[in-house]
Amino acid sequence: MTAAAAVNRSSGRTVLNILTNWGAVLFGMAISFVLSPYLVHHLGDARYGLWGVIGSLIGYLGLLDIGIRVGVTRFVARHEATGDRDAANRLVSTALGLFAVIGVIAVVAGTVISLNLQRFAQAQSVYVYEASVAVFIAGITMGLSLVSGVYGAVIGGLQRFDLLNTIDLTGEVLRAAAMFYFVAHGGGLITLATLQLCMVTLRGIAYVIATHRLQPWLHVARRFYDRATRKEILSFSAYTFILHASAMVLFSSDALVIAAIMPVAQVAFFVIGGNLSQVAIQVQSGVSRAIYPLISSRQASDGLGAASGLMRKSIRLSTIIVLPIVLTFLTRGPTFIGLWVGPKYIGTAGAVLQILALGLCFFMSYRVLTVSIMALALHKGLVPAFIGEAVANLALSFILGKSMGVAGVAWGTTIPRLIMALFFAPWFCRKKLGIPAKEYAMHAWIRPLAAMLPFAVVSYLIDRTWTAPNMPYFFGQIAITMPLAIAGTWIVGLDQDERERLRGWLRIGLARRIGENPIDVQTAAR
Repeated sequence: MTAAAAVNRSSGRTVLNILTNWGAVLFGMAISFVLSPYLVHHLGDARYGLWGVIGSLIGYLGLLDIGIRVGVTRFVARHEATGDRDAANRLVSTALGLFAVIGVIAVVAGTVISLNLQRFAQAQSVYVYEASVAVFIAGITMGLSLVSGVYGAVIGGLQRFDLLNTIDLTGEVLRAAAMFYFVAHGGGLITLATLQLCMVTLRGIAYVIATHRLQPWLHVARRFYDRATRKEILSFSAYTFILHASAMVLFSSDALVIAAIMPVAQVAFFVIGGNLSQVAIQVQSGVSRAIYPLISSRQASDGLGAASGLMRKSIRLSTIIVLPIVLTFLTRGPTFIGLWVGPKYIGTAGAVLQILALGLCFFMSYRVLTVSIMALALHKGLVPAFIGEAVANLALSFILGKSMGVAGVAWGTTIPRLIMALFFAPWFCRKKLGIPAKEYAMHAWIRPLAAMLPFAVVSYLIDRTWTAPNMPYFFGQIAITMPLAIAGTWIVGLDQDERERLRGWLRIGLARRIGENPIDVQTAAR
């Protein structure tokens, strides 16, 4: 295979991975779009708030992963690039050995939390009992998820996100359908937790089958458990664990803070706005999930310079892609929430969404940077910053939450995000990768925001002057403003070579549609 063919094949695989990641995100968004208000209205604010608290508490058990799965993905990508099958066997077997112990710890920890749940939430005793049983089941679910996640990490390292997303989506569809059925027939938090356990079990089985079909030579055995491999995994994962622990505080502590200082029903208002903000993060994750093993592989084959160049492009393009969503939340968030969940939630939940969206305008680029830095194994330098952000988040959320309510907790999250994105990220890139702060700023904020400025202005004016009576009307308004986002991306957001490549893809696609030979079209274009 020629170098050009190899590059084209790699680009094609990356595009496919990103598209399938987005497909999974969009499908998941559609499920959540229908399921969330359904659960709110059937469970009530108090029980739905407890469900949010359970998610936050069990999410902390994910820290028991200690960064191993991220390391497995990175090392699998490197071993695949170098063709080292023995190292891959040692890697997977050693990771599974570690998680066999960690899974048991997760179950024990879930049991302890379930027995002490009343310490974390202010709610009626009957609801707390129901939630305690749900937490116990969720602890078992987390244990299974940690073990089976090794196989999911292998599939990701092989850059087969199309297969990974197919498995995940199938499980989500089954879970959502079961939730609709059982909640409609009186099911509560215990039912939801049980359905989650069933879904994780089926997904884990599918991961194992898919992994062995992709790599039939892969063998998991005790003889492959290797101390040197364990040391390599843990040395990479130690700092990854600290980053994940800090990120868990950043993304999962808000519901706990609210439950600790306010009635648990207030959690529902934050969760509605917070979950919507996560939509933008999930869309961008469609890119970063595909970029992570690619950057690791590029570093192994072509060196740090090539991987750094790929990172800069990824930061700019992924930020441009997600900004229309973020800016829509910023300019029209309360309107959307009113149409989606109900007028009752416009004020508080709408304010939460707008505050979080303001931070995401700048924070999205920082997220891609941190994923890329982890792929380059330079993430040790991120540890102090992540810890500082987590501490500031908790402190500000408590302080501002007591004085400003739920909106104050949102500001407690947004202020540290802005500081990290605007000040720490440019400094870190200059110090570790030699990228000038001005160049980083151009890729991360200036060009993406400039490209989306017309879209943002028109979205704001539409929300103030043209009332949307229902959701289809709302999405229709977004559709007529999207050409502004596309034009801004083309003129300001893309480099010349990126525009030329996109033109080439469009010519090839058109040629296939009308029956011409794509190779002839591409040759003529050159």
